[in-house]
Amino acid sequence: MADVLKLSIARTADGSGLPLPSYSSRYHVGINLQAAISAALRIEPGDRVYVPTGFVFGISDGYCGMVTSIPMLAKDHGLVVSGAPQVVHPADRTPLFVLLQNISSRAFVLHRGDIVAQLIVTPIVQVMWNDLTDGQKLDKTTNASNLIIDSVRPEEPEEKKVSPRRVYKDPRHRFSEGEKKEE
Repeated sequence: MADVLKLSIARTADGSGLPLPSYSSRYHVGINLQAAISAALRIEPGDRVYVPTGFVFGISDGYCGMVTSIPMLAKDHGLVVSGAPQVVHPADRTPLFVLLQNISSRAFVLHRGDIVAQLIVTPIVQVMWNDLTDGQKLDKTTNASNLIIDSVRPEEPEEKKVSPRRVYKDPRHRFSEGEKKEE
């Protein structure tokens, strides 16, 4: 089981009556976000709309939240989080709205409580640059042969060895018929 991080959450007036956001199962990394709308909302093809989630999320320092699309909602209905991932910064203390876009050719009707996106909370690292040019301009023009500054060059790909017997299983189906889940 993964480590558990306790975060603060506050319900807004829009979130009244909705359950707290939760995971679909212990194997999911995204917390389901529901539409906290008062009436059905028709989203026409190409439309972008802000949908309230009904909550304010208190993300701790050292972490961030990333709001991403629900794959099946995107595949089946063309409803995606516009500009995903939508980042929730540790300093954000405002109600979370999801910017949804209908990229399909058909209208979609959203109802109160429908799952519209998922929130992934992850550690963050801030960086400091090691300027290899000490602020000076390089005398090279940018092209594919000089973009890589590491030791691996595009013309020298690393060999990948894959066993021909390797079997890839869909991670959503961890156990085959007859296998028992041990916890």
